[in-house]
Amino acid sequence: MKTVSVIIPNYNHGHYLANAINSILTQSFVDYEIIVVDDGSTDNSREVASSFGEKICYIWQENKGLGGARNTGILASNSEFISLLDADDEWEPDYLEQMVHLAQKYPSGVVYYCCAQGIDEIGNLLPQKFGQMVASGDVFQNLLRANFIIPSTVMLRRAELIENGLFEQDNKAIHGCEDWDLWLRLAPTYPIVGTSECLVRYRLHQNTFSAHPGKMQGAVLAVIEKHYGPDDGNENEWASEKKRAFGGVYRYHALSEIQNLEDWESASRYLRRGLEVDPSLALDLDLFYEMAFGKQSPGYRGTEEQLNFDQNSSNIVRLLENVFQNANVQKTCKRQSWGTAYFAIALAAYNTGKREVSRHFFIQAIRYRSELLFEPRVTANLLKTYLHPTWMNQIKSIGLKQSDNKQ
Repeated sequence: MKTVSVIIPNYNHGHYLANAINSILTQSFVDYEIIVVDDGSTDNSREVASSFGEKICYIWQENKGLGGARNTGILASNSEFISLLDADDEWEPDYLEQMVHLAQKYPSGVVYYCCAQGIDEIGNLLPQKFGQMVASGDVFQNLLRANFIIPSTVMLRRAELIENGLFEQDNKAIHGCEDWDLWLRLAPTYPIVGTSECLVRYRLHQNTFSAHPGKMQGAVLAVIEKHYGPDDGNENEWASEKKRAFGGVYRYHALSEIQNLEDWESASRYLRRGLEVDPSLALDLDLFYEMAFGKQSPGYRGTEEQLNFDQNSSNIVRLLENVFQNANVQKTCKRQSWGTAYFAIALAAYNTGKREVSRHFFIQAIRYRSELLFEPRVTANLLKTYLHPTWMNQIKSIGLKQSDNKQ
């Protein structure tokens, strides 16, 4: 019996598969088995897998979808833990070592995950990191709001995974979100443990399911309807979890409209409904921060690359004007939304070097949400916007010298 079984579901990713397998074979932790489940590929995947001989277990099956391929591999495994690696992603050499150590440190956990670094189609590193909501409060509540756990970053305890029904493979409506469905089933009962270490290279390309926004919007809605029923318009009678979950659905739809279609008008309608069912969206800094980068390409989001900041900030203002035009939301929600939006725009401006612009938005944020005066990211960054860059460099230089002297 091995410690870890690595499951690689593959469908026509023969051109990436060898890189995925090699990233396992070069791991510093060696007590593992590799199971490649070829889910009806019609490309050269069989030949690629065969080139590794007995180093891997290769299983071919008629196409069952991503959930079905993962389940086949899990049921064929013989180990304490299951690690998932999609055929187009790769691991850093110490991924398994660090994840097993994480499981040993937190033995009550069932799901363990890390962050991922974006890479492009040919493997070049991209500046954006993924899965960074690692230590931000209650994992289940965060998962109700959005799925931030990437399958290739996950290691699970096999026994509990099987006990809880594996991945959904028969419900085609949730195809592309089978992982999120599983996390939502496990999170209320079992600890989910994350690390901020970036141990996975997450490939961004046009053939991923997440590159098809319409399908993903449908799958996101289907997952939440499976767990909580439909949006019947009676949100005042809903349990808090259902409110947060549907707030997350409309949050996703709003961001998807902006990021994929640059349709801010549709986004405003989704956000309006999101605030109606879940007023706490008004304080969702990550939501408005994502909006501040508009249609910027995945992999580069949060950087100056391909960024039209002035246009995006203007669009957010118009979006909120539309949202609160005859909106059936709490009055406090309006001030909170404007304050959070300005806070997010200020952070985005500051983080991309637009200090004078960020100063204006920090001040606007405080006008709407006076409690932000006690938020370190506001006060510290606002102060820095008044300091000349030369002074800042001198201060940093003094700090470095003092640090060197202590050593």
